[in-house]
Parts: sequence; structure tokens; C-alpha cells
Amino acid sequence: MNRKIIPILAASLLLAAANLTVSAQGYVAPPVTVSKEKVRSGGKVFYSHVVQERQTLYSISKAYGVTIEEIYESNPTLNLETEGLKKNQILMIPVKDIPQEENAKEIVEETVQAVTEEVKAAVDGQPQADDYFIHKVKWFEDMDAIARKYGVSKEAIININGMTSDKVKRKQDLKIPRHPEVWEGRSVTPQPDIEKGQEVIVAEFPDTVAVEEEKDEGGILDDLFVREGKHDVDITMLLPFSSPRSGDKVSFMDFYCGALLAARKMGNEGTSIDLHTYDMAQSSLPVNHAGLSESDFTIGPVSRTDIMKVSSVSDGATWIVSPLDMQVESLADSLSHLVQAPTPTAVQIKDMVRWIRSDYKSGDKVIVITPSGQKSSYADQVEKELEESGLPHSTTTLGSASSHMVSGGTNRFILACDYTDRSTVFLIEAVRNLYMMASRRPGIILYSTSRIRTYDQIDVEQLHKLNMHTSVTYFVDYDSKDVKDFLLQYRALFKAEPSRSAYSGYDLMKYFSTLAAKYGKRWHRALDRVDFTGLQSDFKLERTPSGSFVNTAVRRVIYNQDYSVSLVR
Repeated sequence: MNRKIIPILAASLLLAAANLTVSAQGYVAPPVTVSKEKVRSGGKVFYSHVVQERQTLYSISKAYGVTIEEIYESNPTLNLETEGLKKNQILMIPVKDIPQEENAKEIVEETVQAVTEEVKAAVDGQPQADDYFIHKVKWFEDMDAIARKYGVSKEAIININGMTSDKVKRKQDLKIPRHPEVWEGRSVTPQPDIEKGQEVIVAEFPDTVAVEEEKDEGGILDDLFVREGKHDVDITMLLPFSSPRSGDKVSFMDFYCGALLAARKMGNEGTSIDLHTYDMAQSSLPVNHAGLSESDFTIGPVSRTDIMKVSSVSDGATWIVSPLDMQVESLADSLSHLVQAPTPTAVQIKDMVRWIRSDYKSGDKVIVITPSGQKSSYADQVEKELEESGLPHSTTTLGSASSHMVSGGTNRFILACDYTDRSTVFLIEAVRNLYMMASRRPGIILYSTSRIRTYDQIDVEQLHKLNMHTSVTYFVDYDSKDVKDFLLQYRALFKAEPSRSAYSGYDLMKYFSTLAAKYGKRWHRALDRVDFTGLQSDFKLERTPSGSFVNTAVRRVIYNQDYSVSLVR
């Protein structure tokens, strides 16, 4: 499984494993040829030895007639005691009396004997301290990345640690074998009736049981996923991190950072979160059915095509949370196990019309402005909701808008267009014209959904003059204490200002992880019963006929004429 986490986007590259029988006597250590190259450093003379595949510190030390400790001391920058040997690594070996050729056979025999004793110790379930070094698993690492880092096979790491799978936990102390070939070619089976929180593995050949317990130590980001809650939470994240579109790359990276802050907060509150992050920028799906089935839910992917692809592969094995794109809402009517997290545009339009209905007074006029000669699904939805609400209204073009206005009441305008690039000129011109009319006569209010706020070319001063009332899925109340706390933490950890995507990542992670932590594998049964107020968006889920869920929570925001912005709901 090719797990990828930014900024590490890993590709599978494992060292080929050699066959090793259970009988250690069949193994012969590769010979070590003494180097003829010498170098002088710090007033001392050293051999320059290039490490070959399967050579060990023991065999190298014997060949050169030095101790392992002397090799450590001569190569302080290589961290050999903790990281072991790597193929093609250059070792500095202090020059001493070199064993003669006639002693080579003895050296090989001693090496074989040492490895034989190591295998026997392993068969007894007791690898010795010199047989391995410890690697503490970081929050962004999986077994593939660790195996590549040290140039050993996953199989060897799994077997020396007595594991049944390649799944690792954050901050787990993982044994990395110095002689990986000794630990390859073995199978393991789990033992039942063991106390919860411990992983017990028995190798096929030994009769003893090795029990590993996870440790917990601190760290500002490393403590994201360590503390246990009522239910542990397993999450898969599928986002196009390395998308060729630079804007996407920044946006999705911000989303991920926001999600990490939510996971960190939940970890501090006692919830253990295991997060697996994959890059969806490539055409091939980086995770299979088995990987998806391990997760309580999957955040992402983003595009309609990728969501359908993941839905097909998962076949209901995981719930897919659509994180950012409001345009995939129709999939919730046809796919099961899908949660449309951003409030769909149709829901925003419905709320906008309800808002007008609640504000409407006798003598008011509702006026819908559309581009000349253009019809759109957005305009059709506005007309549909107005008809169902029973509100009297007029639909006209920008040039004729003033002829439909009333003088004694409030004129409540809606700009109904498809909100694509071709709408830009119309929107800018419509807002400017309404602004000029509002300057001459009071009583004009512009109603909209969140889409109008994506047009940077529109002068915000004009929106305030029009007292714009907008039904949105995203709005950050910077007076909120929770928002202020988030801002301080985000700036401290990531040295940047959070974007809208960062807030989205935090809210999604917090809401869905909280449900999974509280209700376990049945968390989705609470989706339409548990509402949530986030930093930027809220969640109020409704079930569709297909069994999926759509978010119907909307925030109402008013652009006041004193240039303040207030959150109504």
C-alpha cells in the first residue's frame, strides 16, 4: 500500500529479500574484502570501506581487526548505533594489524557462528540488544517509509517485532534489525485472549510469546495521535496535494494543516486518531479496498470523478466525506455512504428565499435580475423556491430593473446567474448599478448566496451600501474565542495565516472524528441527530433517499452600512 503524506510523497521501493531457511546453519555471511584505500583525518589513518549488501558491523570489524565500538567512534556523523548500516555507505575504519589471508576462513566461521547464535536467540523469541536498534515511529511515517529509510525489507521489520501486519502506530518503538536477512522468510500468527492495548505475536517456529506495549511521550506535533478515547478513530485522507495547479496545492495543504490542529486538540482531550494521507493528484487510486475498509471514514477526494472512483473501489466499506466542492451534491442522490460536507448551492438558495420571506413586509417588492438572454440552473432554482414560497416577485434584466421598483417599501434584489467566468461582467455591472440606485433612493437590499463573495473584482464598499444579506456555507467570526485560539495555534505551528481551506480542514476533522470517537463504527447513525457549530461552518445533516447525507446548515451574514459584517445565524 503506497501511503503518502505531505511533504513526503512516497513511492514503493523495497529491498529484495533473500530466502533464508529456518535453520540458521544454512546461512553464510558475505565475505568482507579489506579496502586498499587509506585516508588521513585528524592525524589518524583510516581505511575507506564501502559497505556491500548484507555486510554487518560484526563481519566488517572482524575483517579489519577492530571492535564495533571503534567503528562507531570513527564515524560519529553516521549514527551507526541508531541507524545501522546502509548499502554503499563509506565507513572510516581505523588502521590496525590486519588479519592475514590464511585467517579468512576463521573469520567467516566466526561470523557464521555469530549469526547462528543470533538466529537461535530469535527463535527463542529473544533478539539481543546488539541485533537491532530502535526507531520511534513519527506521525507521518508508515512501514513502507521506514523500510526504505533503513534499506531493509518490511518482512524483516515485521518479524523481528512480532507483528501480524505492516500497520504501525505513532510513537511506537520499532526494532530495526541490523541483519535483516535473519528475519526474512517467516510467518507469524496472533494469539487470543490478550489484554487490550497489547499486540501479541508468535512466530511460526518459536514456542514463546513476545508482547509489545506502545509508549507515550510528548512533542508539539508528535502528540497528535497518541491518547486513547472511548473509541479509537481511523481516518483516510485523499486530496490532490501535488496537483499541477499551484492554487490547489496551497489550498489542500492548508486543509491538511487545519485537520492536524483538530486532531491534536482531540488527542489532548483523550481521543486516539490514526490518520493515513494519500496524494490523489495522479490518475491511479493510491489505496485499495482493504485500505479503505480499515477506515471509519475517508475525507476526500474532491472531484466528482474521483469520488465515484473511490466509491466503486470501497463498495460501501467506508464513508466518503466530500470536503470542499459544492458541485458534487448530486452524487448524494445516487451514491450510498457519501456525506456532502459543504452546504450545496441549492440549500443556500432555499435559505436565502426563506430569509426574504421572513423579512418581507406589505408594500415590499422582490426583483430577480438575470443576464439578457441567458438561463441557468441557478436562476431556475431561484424561480422554483420563490414560487414554492408564495412570494410575489418580478424577473427582469438589468436595464429594466428600475421600472419594477416600488417607492413605499423595500426593494429586495436577487442576482440570478450561473456564477461562472462568463458571469463576471454581469455581476460587476449589476452590483455597480444597484449601488448607484441605492445612493439616490433608500430601501434597497441585495440578497445572495456565498458565490458572489468569490468575485474579488466587486467593490466591497458597494456590497455594504446595498446592505447585502447572504446565505453562506463558510463564514469566520473573528470575535469568537475558539477562532482566536485557532489563529494563535495555527500561526505558532505553521508560521502562516490560515486560509478558508484551513478552517474547513479543522471543522471537518473535529466534527466527524468526534462522532466516530463517541459512537464507534456506528457513528454515521448519529449524523442526522447531532448538529455541530464549527469555526467557519456548521453541520446539520439530512439523509437522502440513497442513504447518503447532505449538509443543510447555513450561516446568514449581513454586510452592514457601517462597514461591519455581522453573523445572524
